[in-house]
Amino acid sequence: MKKIVAALFLQLLFLTAFAQNIPTQTTPEVINAIKNIKPWEQVLQQQPDVLHGNIINHSRSNAAELGVLPYDTLYAPFYHGVASGDPMNDRVIIWTRVTPQDDNPVSVQWNMATDPDMTNIIQTGTFVTDASRDYTVKIDVTGLSPGATYYYNFAALGITSMTGRTQTVPTGNVNHLRFGVASCSHYQQGYFNAYGRLADRTDLNAVIHLGDYIYEYGPGTDFSTDIRQYEPENEIITLEDYRTRHSLYKLDPDLRRAHQQHPFITVWDDHEVANDAWQEGAQNHNPGEGDYDVRKANAIQAYFEWMPIRDPEPGQPRHVYRTLHYGNLADLIMIDTRHEGRQEQVADFTDPAYSDPNRTILGEQQYNWLVDQLSSSTAQWKVLGNQVVFTTINTLGLLDNADMWDGYPAERQKIAHLIDSLQIKNFVVVTGDIHLGIAADITLEPQTGYDPATGEGAFGVEMVTTSITSANDEVLPAIIPVDVAENLALNANPHAKYINIADHGYFVLDLTPQQAQADWYVIDTKLQPSTVENYDAGRYTLNQTSHLITTTTPAPPIDGAPDPAPVFTSVNQPEGTPHNTGSVLFIAAYPNPTSGGEVHLHYAVSKAQNLLATLHDASGKQLAVISNQQQQPGIYTLKFDTGLLPNGAYICRLITADGSAASRKIVVQR
Repeated sequence: MKKIVAALFLQLLFLTAFAQNIPTQTTPEVINAIKNIKPWEQVLQQQPDVLHGNIINHSRSNAAELGVLPYDTLYAPFYHGVASGDPMNDRVIIWTRVTPQDDNPVSVQWNMATDPDMTNIIQTGTFVTDASRDYTVKIDVTGLSPGATYYYNFAALGITSMTGRTQTVPTGNVNHLRFGVASCSHYQQGYFNAYGRLADRTDLNAVIHLGDYIYEYGPGTDFSTDIRQYEPENEIITLEDYRTRHSLYKLDPDLRRAHQQHPFITVWDDHEVANDAWQEGAQNHNPGEGDYDVRKANAIQAYFEWMPIRDPEPGQPRHVYRTLHYGNLADLIMIDTRHEGRQEQVADFTDPAYSDPNRTILGEQQYNWLVDQLSSSTAQWKVLGNQVVFTTINTLGLLDNADMWDGYPAERQKIAHLIDSLQIKNFVVVTGDIHLGIAADITLEPQTGYDPATGEGAFGVEMVTTSITSANDEVLPAIIPVDVAENLALNANPHAKYINIADHGYFVLDLTPQQAQADWYVIDTKLQPSTVENYDAGRYTLNQTSHLITTTTPAPPIDGAPDPAPVFTSVNQPEGTPHNTGSVLFIAAYPNPTSGGEVHLHYAVSKAQNLLATLHDASGKQLAVISNQQQQPGIYTLKFDTGLLPNGAYICRLITADGSAASRKIVVQR
């Protein structure tokens, strides 16, 4: 009988197992292959012999056939688009990345306007970026009006970027707010169609992204088939790796459009560093991958370079927990349940540490901060932006998940007592991580101290977004129909009011003085680009209650939504612009300068052809052929070792069969 129950609950149990993602490690063979190239002494003796650089991603997906280019010269040199985030009532972050074809600092002009045509520019300024920050640009534009829509762009190297749209936070009496809520975008596991559908919406105040914006894995590390290829292909560990992975994501056209149209409010989860991370380590990190603190610092640096999140004051730590005040209607309290103060996960719930009353998922400092935020909030809705599922999940003891709040019951109990003692109402938790759509009343005793008909015994509600692409039910064998598995999950968890274990998408959180409603939207496929989405479900809670109610009608849009940012359709590139717009793009060289170790060349080709990579000295004399092979359209990494190369400046050139070329200076400096 137990085997039958286990089989029937496989899909339900998978929601906890898959949140852990069961990774594989970077093997010594992979590391050795990356470093297995001809010594520089031999290259210099036999020039221009072939230097066997390790090209990552020999095989490409069918992106070109599907009309998804690895890069588009239309956007040069702002290939990664524009983004905004962390809005406040008088300021907002705007972001871009400029891709020069040399290694000189670049002066970038930024403009903020009140209209999409950028005719009424109200602020402008300049920012100098360089390789030390990976040519990213981040401006905290101040002196803005509350609750206003603005449009912005950048200019550098004689070229103007696409225009982005952003909004500041309203103050005073606020009657209507709408947020897109997203999480878990695994590049390998599908196309970002859900981001494209978020971009299509014009009435969102912001997109709340709850983590796993990137994934750290290499190829073949999950149960599902790789639909698209990662870059770099190896599991990311170094600063150069994390930068390259962020770069790959922001070249995606759907994610680029979503950032163009909406400010993002982001927190990280585990995969921005490594799977099942905690404060001092991660399940997906082993000693052979180096010092974990160094890896974590690399990931955090790349995150703050590439994301539109506000930088800390000088000398302050880079943390992501913060509160955004949307007038009297909502306080959006973003927390970090992953890297700030989480103690290591217990192996199972029989571990004595599980019952430790001092066990923490937040850390003392953040916990005290959260207590202050909840107790001092005067907003009607207290919305907690949270990474891992907060409410209890019953899996009949077959596969309990200690990575969620279930693994930290004492701290969850403290929060429940705080909410009860202060009689805090309208506590709404929005969550990602688990790749499933879930709606539930929050209760510590769903089987005994809770009435599923009235919600008595609950102290809040939780809405969980399914993934953008990260795999869920599709990786499981078809043991039972999805609807049967979902019904079993609901029956085992009477406080749960909705579950979707099979689809991908996002939900829209709609807040009014009367109610808080979540509407789940799902895409038709992630296997290829598509513009189709469907309304799946709606659940809402009324003011002063902690109980979810079913609706079949999505909440109405905000009246008078502002104009979207315009589609970037014309090439704004005057003749003589010193920028490569051919079929090869040199995105970056990491690290540069190098102390004599491995150099990481990040580039893209837009059509199938032969690509020749050569190394030259400062005078232009060719020293070696790094690579010479046919390549399909895609984004690539070429790694080679400079360990035996004398100090000095060198030039790496990329030349395609159609005559396109790009080059980058590499400095060896020990």
